Amino acid sequence: MQFYGGEDPATGSAAGCAISYLVQQGAAASGETAHVRQGVEIGRPSDLFLSARNEAARVTDVRVGGSTVPVAKGQLFLP
Repeated sequence: MQFYGGEDPATGSAAGCAISYLVQQGAAASGETAHVRQGVEIGRPSDLFLSARNEAARVTDVRVGGSTVPVAKGQLFLP
């Protein structure tokens, strides 16, 4: 939705990176679950639950779970 100027549907891969950064910077607590609700404005609501641990100056155990609305489906075949 970058050209729409509104809200994006949930993206799990981006959420994993986001919680990793937030935990590393101390903006989110290590090991606690953060809730992200996204996609409401565009009629594709998603609830994501994120967590990560900061142990010995390393981010570990990055977890992303929840519900999403499929936007596309496909398969990848490698030669």
